[in-house]
Amino acid sequence: MRDTTVRRNSAVWQVWLWLIGAGFAVLLAGIVFGLQQTGPLCGSPLLPDSRPAETFDALHRGAKSAADCYRSIEVAAVPTWILIALGVVLVLAGVAVRIVAISRTAAAIQKMGGPR
Repeated sequence: MRDTTVRRNSAVWQVWLWLIGAGFAVLLAGIVFGLQQTGPLCGSPLLPDSRPAETFDALHRGAKSAADCYRSIEVAAVPTWILIALGVVLVLAGVAVRIVAISRTAAAIQKMGGPR
């Protein structure tokens, strides 16, 4: 009985650690992707400052580079926020798995008659 409990706890231990690790990796990838500029005068999805493009538009009438920058930032924001949200969901899933494992272990210990 005790050997199967140890194996089961080891498997649950690995699952929640992998979920949290994968969640943080995906979250970090989303942040790194979100900090990449979308063009030479453009900002990024997480820092959408495109003042150089706006200045270029002010100097060259009709260039519309700022509008192009903001469109490309909007397009790049979709995968950025999907990656960030997926990372947060994976981390929360890992925490939930750990909480369930702890509560099941505590219930099994109480069922067996307490700690020995």
